[in-house]
Amino acid sequence: MQPTDTDRALTETLLQIARNLPHSRLSQITHDGKTYFVKRPEQHASLRWRAQKGDPKTAFSREVALLQGFAARGAAVARIVAADDGLIVLADHGKPLHWFIYLDQADNALMQRAGAALADLHRLGLAHGRPSLRDICWDGGELTFLDLEAGARLNATPRNQARDLYLLLHSVFTTDGAHSARALPVLESYISQGDPLVWEAAKLLAQRLWWVDLLSRPVVWWHRFKGKKRSEFAAIGAARRLILDAR
Repeated sequence: MQPTDTDRALTETLLQIARNLPHSRLSQITHDGKTYFVKRPEQHASLRWRAQKGDPKTAFSREVALLQGFAARGAAVARIVAADDGLIVLADHGKPLHWFIYLDQADNALMQRAGAALADLHRLGLAHGRPSLRDICWDGGELTFLDLEAGARLNATPRNQARDLYLLLHSVFTTDGAHSARALPVLESYISQGDPLVWEAAKLLAQRLWWVDLLSRPVVWWHRFKGKKRSEFAAIGAARRLILDAR
């Protein structure tokens, strides 16, 4: 479908607003009662961060290309409303899922949707790379994936997709605590709708992570001693055990 004059006018208006904003990795703007987000390349504060993360402009260009590639496959990813050299304007897709957990509004149905959404993404041959709850938004009707970074793949293997599943479960436990019951509906929904090859790869991955689980335990014990209720280290073993115990 060709863009209309109205579409082109909106694009130009949003770009004008975005160009006048102070430089920031992510900015929020409002136009005609709608919210949009302006995203730019990161600005690394040191050579160490640049060495670790690579050239930010290259990474940004890759993310834009991935968003376009995922969208062309029909994936539920953030919609690019306007793009310019060095910035994109994204549509608002609601609140990230971790907020619904913090507000105790993430019921089983929503968590099941998260598992099903990841299975839908994988059926298209894609991998998100880091599907944390912060990178999945809910607008009351649809779930949308954000932030396609280094691990995202347009031609994913079952191993890539198994890593997605593990990281999503890890994110639930990190957000809600290692004893959270919210991860189970995510996993059950994924298993029922996902590729059996990915599930087999996920079980193999969980088995191979035994040494990471073991190394993390002293930190987990320290966190318990300090009364810390949420721990990404405790989430390592919790996600691993959930996968290994599932049938």
